[in-house]
Amino acid sequence: MGTAKTIKDNNFIGARTFTIIGTPHYMAPEIIAGKGYNCFVDLWSLGVILFEFMCGYVPYGEDISDPYAIYEEIIKKKELTFPNYLKDRLAKRMMQQLLNKVPELRLGGSFAILKANPWFEKFDWVKSIFLNFFVIFNIFGVFL
Repeated sequence: MGTAKTIKDNNFIGARTFTIIGTPHYMAPEIIAGKGYNCFVDLWSLGVILFEFMCGYVPYGEDISDPYAIYEEIIKKKELTFPNYLKDRLAKRMMQQLLNKVPELRLGGSFAILKANPWFEKFDWVKSIFLNFFVIFNIFGVFL
C-alpha cells in the first residue's frame, strides 16, 4: 500500500510539501530535488504506471536496484524512449506529457484539458467514478 500526505491548504495546486517519500522508480524529479512539490507529482507517478502497463517496464532505472542511481537516472535522462513494439501514438504523447520534467506541463493547462486528451476518447469518466465508489463501499462492507 502506498503513502499519502494531506496538504491542508485551500490552494490545491499552489500548496507545496517537502517530504521525501515514495518508491524510487515512481518519484517525480521535483521530489528528488527536494525543492518542494505539489499534486503534479501524482501525474508523474500516473505516467510511470501507464508506461509500465504499456511497455512492460518502468521508464527510469528498470535494471537498477540502488535508489540513488535510480534518482540520478530520473534527474539526468533527457529523453523518454519507447520500445519499438509500442505503436500507439496517442499513448506515447500522453506518457510524454505525464512524464514531463516541468511539473506544470504535465497537466496540460487544467484537469479538464487532461481529461479531454484524445487518449481518453473512449474512457467513461462518469462510469469510472461510480465504479470507484462501488469498489470502495464494497471494501468497507456497505454493499455486502
